[in-house]
Amino acid sequence: MRSFFTKYKGVHILFWVVSLIIWTYATMNSYHVGVWESLRNNGFWLIGQGILVYTILYWLMPRFFYSKRYWTFGLSSVALLIVISLLISWLMTTLIQGDHPHVKLGSVLYFSFFIAITNFYVCFFFIAAKAVKDKLEADRHHREAEKARAENELRFLKSQMNPHFLFNAINSIYVLIRKDQEMAASTLATFADMLRYQLYECNTETIPVDREVAYLNNYVQLEKIRKGNALQLDYRVGENVRHFAIAPLLVIPFVENAFKYVSTYTQQTNHIRIHLDHQDGTFLLTVENSVEPVLNRPLANGAGGIGLENVKRRLELIYKGHYHLEIIPGDTIYKIILTIKNI
Repeated sequence: MRSFFTKYKGVHILFWVVSLIIWTYATMNSYHVGVWESLRNNGFWLIGQGILVYTILYWLMPRFFYSKRYWTFGLSSVALLIVISLLISWLMTTLIQGDHPHVKLGSVLYFSFFIAITNFYVCFFFIAAKAVKDKLEADRHHREAEKARAENELRFLKSQMNPHFLFNAINSIYVLIRKDQEMAASTLATFADMLRYQLYECNTETIPVDREVAYLNNYVQLEKIRKGNALQLDYRVGENVRHFAIAPLLVIPFVENAFKYVSTYTQQTNHIRIHLDHQDGTFLLTVENSVEPVLNRPLANGAGGIGLENVKRRLELIYKGHYHLEIIPGDTIYKIILTIKNI
């Protein structure tokens, strides 16, 4: 009730003032009565009508209509309509009879029938308007709540990815320290740049793809050093992968997954192929790695790592309806193909 007086009182007051003016003018022309008498009679009628309308809107609707007790709401509204229409009819006939005692008026029931019809139309208009307004507000609140939920979930998913990255990167640097301390120092600087990217540059919905690619370059370089000659790497970024924005930390989980589950054969080739391209507004990522028997590679549903599972959820939240993720597990290779349209 308070929100009505603070937010919508202007519109409601305008409605009642315009109604009073119209009904007063119509009464004066139809029944040839004075301004004061017409204002008084129509004023009392509209006061009764207002009591009826706002009792239904702000007392009966919240208690019965929105709790889906429709029969109770309907019967209560009809009963209130009849009672108030009878009271208005009694008051109107009393006032008119007092001003014009020689005029023969019908019964109170006769007048209340026509008054009830007019009251019904006004009530129907207000009930429909309030139902529509409340539905629009409820939809808006739902959208805002859904957006906030999605944003919170995205923040949570990105925070989950950090420990996964830290574990892999620190392990790589640890291996390098034992092999080449000078190279380890250089790699540590690269690692610091990657951390800076995660901590300070990934707090927006999208980020220039150049920064995502730079982060990916650092990660691939670090992993290549760690894997050494045991891995054959085919890493290519198309010339068109620039001048567009992408959700941060979207590509890296697929690449992490490839390095994590790549085969470790000693008598045959272990390979990883990473290709990024962008054509006609469509971003294409292909990641393929050789695998060992099924027990040592990720499952097709992404259960092999928290990073892969999280990125699938982020894709659904951010690019729903605009992406296609294909996971192809094979006997000798594991491959993912990700396309995102309109990017």
